[in-house]
Order: sequence, then structure tokens, then C-alpha cells
Amino acid sequence: MGGLISSHEVSERLSNCLGLSADEIHSALARGCSRMSFNQAVWNFARTQSAEGRKLALVTGNADIFREVIVPSHGLDREFDSIVSSSDFGVELPSKQPLWDAAFDALGPEFGYANSLLIEDTLREVELFRDLGGSAYQYRTDQEFDDWLNS
Repeated sequence: MGGLISSHEVSERLSNCLGLSADEIHSALARGCSRMSFNQAVWNFARTQSAEGRKLALVTGNADIFREVIVPSHGLDREFDSIVSSSDFGVELPSKQPLWDAAFDALGPEFGYANSLLIEDTLREVELFRDLGGSAYQYRTDQEFDDWLNS
């Protein structure tokens, strides 16, 4: 996830174990990523926020296949004003804070923790974002998220 090894390198390593070519493995990985779906409640919320003119950043701990396949195949670059992935950094990160900082830099000086909402599934990251002055919601299920939005 930190970009220390590429998905192409992983495919190469697996090809030696599986008896398939690295291209076949990587192609299957790309097909799977292009067919994936998103948490519908969060996706709907993001689209609503974008339609209302709010700036959106997508910050994720993910491998290079995210930027290579998922972003273009799902049009995420049309939905989000900034996209930051851990694999962009090429190092293991102890938290998502450097990713959030990069997203804020991309969005502009008027954006920061104090005026941002994080939707995240990891409690540790939610607590850190709050400690840095932001608002955060720990995402668990679509129904819980919808209930939270309606409360």
C-alpha cells in the first residue's frame, strides 16, 4: 500500500508460484478492480456534496492499481477535486496524516482540518483527524451512515 512494490512486481512474483504469466495475473487484477463497487451510501453522499459545490478529496491507503485502474475506470477524477493514495508516497506511513495534508495542499490554503469532514472506517484515523481539529465519522455500514446523516 505504501508503493514500495508495484502491482506489476507482485504479478511477477505470483507468476512464479501460479504458473500464469505476470500479464495474465495483472490483467485479472485490473479487470477485478474495474468491476468493483463502492459503499453506496458514502458514494451518494459524496455526489450530493459535489453537486452542492463542496470540494471533495479522496484519500486512501491503496496500491498503485488504485490510481492506474480504479480512478480512471470509475471516473473518480471527475468526482473528486483531489485524490491522494498512500502508494503515491513510496514509503510506509504510520497514519494517513501526510495524505490528508497533501489533499489539503491540493485543494488550496482555505482548506484544512478545522473545516473538513473525514469519513473513514478506521477508528484510529478518525481519532487522529479529530485530534488535529477536524470532524470525522467512523463508517461501518451504509445503514448506519444513512442514519447518521438523517440525525
